[in-house]
This record gives sequence, structure tokens and C-alpha cells, in this order.
Amino acid sequence: MGNANGLPMRWRMKSAIARRGVDSRVFEQLQQLPRLGTWEKERVPAGCPHFPHREAMYAHIVDTYLGDGPVDYLEFGVHKGKSIREWSRLVSDPDSRFVGFDSFEGLPEDWEQVAARVDTDHFNVGGKPPEIDDPRVSFETGWFQDTLPPFLDKFERRDQLVVHCDADIYSSTLFVLTQCDRILRPGTIVMFDEFASVLNEFSALADYCSAYRRDYEVLAHASYFYGHLAIRMR
Repeated sequence: MGNANGLPMRWRMKSAIARRGVDSRVFEQLQQLPRLGTWEKERVPAGCPHFPHREAMYAHIVDTYLGDGPVDYLEFGVHKGKSIREWSRLVSDPDSRFVGFDSFEGLPEDWEQVAARVDTDHFNVGGKPPEIDDPRVSFETGWFQDTLPPFLDKFERRDQLVVHCDADIYSSTLFVLTQCDRILRPGTIVMFDEFASVLNEFSALADYCSAYRRDYEVLAHASYFYGHLAIRMR
């Protein structure tokens, strides 16, 4: 139905909402949460392993899919190094490489969640990477946009590659996935640490796969409703 100005009612409503200037990320996230349910029905196979915490999921991935050979492990979002320490403990092969990417100065923008906002300074550890007594572990310190492209230009991946996305926010996660597309060959394991953040890591994976025509299979998940996720690229 039109109005006196010849505009459809739906456009009048959109215009009125836009002019109010209320940009509610919380409302948008609540609207988008059902996408997780749809994704679960379409993507998660029956009997998909679920674990109470992410460390148990890591061990499952190592035991089931990686074996005893060398692994290249790239982690995006290190903070104090808890997960990269765990991975270096689980993978004992001396030729494995563990590289952590982080500014160690916090987030580049606020991380909006349904029930809270994490501000940019929350993960700030003074620009210093954690001290890990393992020569296989190294760090690329700085913003992903500055450190990842030159790293990839010289990086030669092995057959076993694990990419751990713990960047939290949409823009950073999407940048990592799109930049790493060249090395995400079929069989690559990719993990997400906050997958249930529907406007962030969840949407970044969906948009990356759509734009780059990529596909994957779900291997395992942990914690609350798909809070931590492991997939394998096809």
C-alpha cells in the first residue's frame, strides 16, 4: 500500500526508524540469534562431539585429526597465551611451529555482545607478548593488518595447518580469514573461540565462505551453545 507521497508503507517505516538515529547492536544481535539455530540444523552432523571446555576439544582435534607429525599453528588473538601454551603442550613434534598474532594492546574497536560491551582496552597487556619457554613458539606483535600480509608472503605451510581465530570481533576475524584464504587448503583445521557471538566470528565465517566460495565441515564444539568451534575446510 502506498501513501499520499506515492511511497510504500515499508519505506516510510524504514525512513522513520533511520531518522531516529538509534543504532542498537544489542537489538540487532537478538534479531540475528536465530541464525545460529538454522546453522546448527544445516551444518552440524548428528553425534558431533561436544566437550565441556575448549582444552578437551583441542585434545580431541589433535588425537583424531592431526596425529604425531609436525603442525603449523597460527593463533589470532593471544592475550596472555593460555591457548597457545596448551597447543604447544599437546603437540610434541619438535618441528612444529606455533605463531601468535596480537597487538597486545587490546582490541581495535569495542566488542559488542548481547549482554555486555568489551571495550578496546580490556585485553591490553602493555604491548608485551607472554613469556613461553618453548623455542617453537613465536609472536608477530602488532595489528593484524600490519603483521599478517608480510608474514604470509614468506610463510610456507606444511601439510598440517591449524588456524585459531580468537580475534573476537567481526572486522578482525574477517580480515584473518580473507588474508589466509591462500593457505586454507582443503583439510585445514580452523577454530573459533567465540563462535556464538553471532554478529562477530559467526558472521565473519559466513561472509568469508560466501565471498570466497568456500565450504567446511563441523568437527567438534565446546562450552556453551557453540561457544568454541572446530571446522575442517573443504
